[in-house]
Amino acid sequence: MKLFTKHLNDVGETYFQHMKQALAVSLRLGAGSIAQLIHAVLPFVSPPLGTDTKSLLSFLDSKLPANRKENGGE
Repeated sequence: MKLFTKHLNDVGETYFQHMKQALAVSLRLGAGSIAQLIHAVLPFVSPPLGTDTKSLLSFLDSKLPANRKENGGE
């Protein structure tokens, strides 16, 4: 059981809160990956809002456990 609870306790989240955060990161990175692939092949196509490099870095920074705690867990 400690295997499942140690990290959750470290970040101060329940299983489902942590799942929500991890899924949000996974989905955003997946969309960003596809957008960047299209941009690599067709450089005149700008990645849509939220999938450009600067937006992805800002999003990932907001998802760091310390930053989630500062922003009320969301």
